[in-house]
Amino acid sequence: MTRPELFVGITSWNSELFLPHCLEALQATTAGIDTHICVLDNGSSDRSEAIARERGAEVVVCRCSQPDALNGLLSLSRSPYTLLIHADVILLAAHWFPLCRSRLTDGVALVSPQDIGCGPLTRPFGAGKPESSFLLMHTERFRRCRRLHWRRRGRWPRPRLEVDFHGPHITHHLPDELRRRRLDWVPMEVYVSNRASDPLFTPSSPPAVWSDELSYLRYGLGNFYGLDGTITHYHNWYDRIAAREKTETAPNPARKDFPVEFIRSYTHRLLEDYRAGRLELPTDLSTTRTPRAL
Repeated sequence: MTRPELFVGITSWNSELFLPHCLEALQATTAGIDTHICVLDNGSSDRSEAIARERGAEVVVCRCSQPDALNGLLSLSRSPYTLLIHADVILLAAHWFPLCRSRLTDGVALVSPQDIGCGPLTRPFGAGKPESSFLLMHTERFRRCRRLHWRRRGRWPRPRLEVDFHGPHITHHLPDELRRRRLDWVPMEVYVSNRASDPLFTPSSPPAVWSDELSYLRYGLGNFYGLDGTITHYHNWYDRIAAREKTETAPNPARKDFPVEFIRSYTHRLLEDYRAGRLELPTDLSTTRTPRAL
């Protein structure tokens, strides 16, 4: 029995808004590549599970944390290459896989964007750290990062062989773990969306977290990513917008976060453009932006 060349694991929870586009773009851009797709669904209350099954993906339903979901998907891979992504990632380049795979040479175990945030790059602490929304791995090399961790299941703790995704930012331990095993990773380029001449969104009241630049970015907090000047994919950052949209009609003053109305507006603008075939890719790929906290 042959092994698929590529295993793709998708973490999902109430992701019915983005998951169809994520899966369809994935299937379109891996046509001709032997690929196994698995969606790990964290007990969604919407149609996420049904959407994944309708599009031919293997579905595993498991209520668990993001670190456990990533480890669970990695353990399911029987392929030489493994991609772990979030459900709000849309692959854009037809040749993203051979392009990214070409960098997995000479001890490189991982290709991933830097975790420098959304919109105007709001996570300076993520510079030089991989981002969990897109992790393309040389499976055998990356699995060398696994160690025995004692985890409680039931009454007694038991040892589990897993990657340390349990830090506060999920993937920020990985560069050190890779170096310990004489392995390396390749950071992808990060691009914000194009800037409009007039504001596309104006907050109705002072938000808890905000930058005036956000008003002008066509796809708000979303980012585009690439290698060697080729844009490979888009990440919306807030894949659970559908769940928030159903349960929250006004900003929650107790939560320090971006306005829900803003997330909703740029998300629907992005999806409308994508469905209509008029998605605006960033036109300036040369701009270097310094990550800063809002």
